[in-house]
Amino acid sequence: MKKVIAIVGVIFLCMTSLSAQSLGDLLKGAATSIIDNVTGGKATEVMLPGTWNYVSPAVRLQSDDALAGALANAAVTGMETKLQNAYNYVGIKPGVCKFTYNTDNTFSMVLGKRTLTGTYTFDASTHKIVMEFSSKLLKLGSMTGYAYIDGENMDVVFDCSKLFDFLVKLGSKVSILNGIAKFAENYDGMMIGFSLER
Repeated sequence: MKKVIAIVGVIFLCMTSLSAQSLGDLLKGAATSIIDNVTGGKATEVMLPGTWNYVSPAVRLQSDDALAGALANAAVTGMETKLQNAYNYVGIKPGVCKFTYNTDNTFSMVLGKRTLTGTYTFDASTHKIVMEFSSKLLKLGSMTGYAYIDGENMDVVFDCSKLFDFLVKLGSKVSILNGIAKFAENYDGMMIGFSLER
């Protein structure tokens, strides 16, 4: 235990001089989420910049009232399956979708042939990420969510209604989203979004 605390201390002290890639290399095989908790979210903040490729829908149950155990796992799996249909419709698919967060707080999202850009802020202490889209044509505005990094993987999740609005503006069928919305109403604190990897 003392060794783990010592390693976390060294990482925390060196964090300002480490690049996101070198910190990522250092944390490979380590419990990134534990280190992130100890450093107040700074590990995620340092590792966030870079390009992340879309893998699958992400679902997190944030509320203390959320169901536990097998029921929670079933809810997450069911929602991920439903989301993939809506995502496919707007071009959010593995191999054609990626997110790039730059150190100057700009970002881009590639969704097939469409690229969306804007600026972002990240609050390490809460993991809150605010993405402000620059597209005036689609009037996407801003989306507030949460980013969680674990090794080479990251989940970016949002409140269900915010992500549904985003998908509708991108052109998703409302009938698909209605079914997802009804499903999500049964689970307090359900957050949905994107599972990404480097």
